Amino acid sequence: MEQMQWFLMGVLFTLSVFALAWLSVKVRLQWYVWAGMITGVLLILFGIGWAGASFMEGISQSGSMGLIFFCGPGIVMIILLWRFLIAPEFEKQAK
Repeated sequence: MEQMQWFLMGVLFTLSVFALAWLSVKVRLQWYVWAGMITGVLLILFGIGWAGASFMEGISQSGSMGLIFFCGPGIVMIILLWRFLIAPEFEKQAK
């Protein structure tokens, strides 16, 4: 089971890299947007890894806190960046 978790983490990382590469082809963004997106993705992956390792060790409270404190801010960061900085760029290029 442990190897499957880390394999799936690798798959998630690869998919996130492909998603960011697709985004770089579709729209031109500022450096701080890229820094925020990469930080958000890494926070989410770190939180999932933390939670998975904690659950396997039998410390479920630590895993839940890892999801709250790492994945939560990562998701919020990505949503805010998408809503206020990336989506307007898509609209500009569509016109």
